[in-house]
Amino acid sequence: MKFSCNREMLLKNLHIAQRATDQKSTTAVLKNVLIELSAGRLSIVGFDHRIGIKSSMDCSIEEEGKVTVPCAIIMEILGVMSEETVYFSLDGNIMHLECGRSKYNFNCIPADDFPPFPKSEGKDTFDIDVAVLEMGIRQTVFSTNPEDPRAFMGGVLVKMEKTKSDIKFVATDGHRLAFRRFTVEGASIPDRQLIVPTRTLGELLRVMGDAKDKKVTVTVEPKSISFSAGDVFIVSRLVEADYPKFEKVIPERSEGSCRVNRVRMQGAVKGASIMASSKENRGLIEINVTDESIRFSSSTQDVGSANEELEITKKGRDIRVAFNSKYILDFLNAVEDDEVVFEYNGELDPGLFHTDMPDYTYVLMPIKV
Repeated sequence: MKFSCNREMLLKNLHIAQRATDQKSTTAVLKNVLIELSAGRLSIVGFDHRIGIKSSMDCSIEEEGKVTVPCAIIMEILGVMSEETVYFSLDGNIMHLECGRSKYNFNCIPADDFPPFPKSEGKDTFDIDVAVLEMGIRQTVFSTNPEDPRAFMGGVLVKMEKTKSDIKFVATDGHRLAFRRFTVEGASIPDRQLIVPTRTLGELLRVMGDAKDKKVTVTVEPKSISFSAGDVFIVSRLVEADYPKFEKVIPERSEGSCRVNRVRMQGAVKGASIMASSKENRGLIEINVTDESIRFSSSTQDVGSANEELEITKKGRDIRVAFNSKYILDFLNAVEDDEVVFEYNGELDPGLFHTDMPDYTYVLMPIKV
């Protein structure tokens, strides 16, 4: 095989595919990416048996072929070069790289040793707006916990209802739950309920940020899901687990509520969290809602205390309750509305955070003080 291409574009595509390699594996080929030349395109594939990423770009091909290469090493080499075009040629299992007056040789592993990349049957395939998919992920994925032994917490539940043209995103880590619902008119979504791993959704967010297309093509298989966005294709195993009845966690009523300026609340929670950063405090801050204000307070014995107070519009009873400050900030960072609403019942009952945005709900369990 023999080809040349733009150095910066190659570096960008190697970086995308590398995220699906397994640098801790004892199997050397899983640390590599597969490069394949065909029909004037260079495809770069990373696959660790759990997630696969294929990125494609234009290149000038003199001789087609395929081989696996040490992605991390090539990226380091390309990073120190300044010339625009790089040239590659394969001699046996030795890849030769030239760029200006720079020349490198590195060992490769035959393509036949690379695990077969999953193929899609394409039965349940639909297109979804990038904006919808991106928002659904961003507003829920932070509530997952891939480290929890309960498998369902390691991903986001995606529940699709064909008759209603509804798609729901749900995530929980046992301490909180994020729920986002969309109506996707014109999309032929299937009736499916599946759990997509947190890692997969994180990689998809990175890809969609650079995608020029306004649509993402989604294909759902019995045990996997794939996303095609521009020149990048991602395939992933699904989490095999039953998701609990999340609807029961969302409070149906409240004894009180208050409306707060989001940006000011963000600053107040950040300020109070500074004094709650010690190990024993676990990021705990107290919220005290009265008729005219909401106060965020925290204290650490060896550091000091903090009190932040904001004006509010309040309905119902007062409350004094404690939450993990990071969990509150995760919600505030996920929305862009001018105001947020905090609804509550008792001091040990779940708190409900939302905006005027329809169909977005964030449930947070309090901490007993």
